[in-house]
Amino acid sequence: MKKLKNALSLIKSEKGQQTVEFLLMLGSVVTLILAFTITFHKEIAGGFFTVIGMILG
Repeated sequence: MKKLKNALSLIKSEKGQQTVEFLLMLGSVVTLILAFTITFHKEIAGGFFTVIGMILG
């Protein structure tokens, strides 16, 4: 029970609020990157291999 009270007090504090906001922003960025990668994975791979072909060829 003491751990729960400590966790709640951390969330209510300014430092806890900053931590939660940072984690929410980080989660949003990761979600956008994953969605972009899943959507355009063929184009990304094609562009990568095109660049490698230009370097090697």
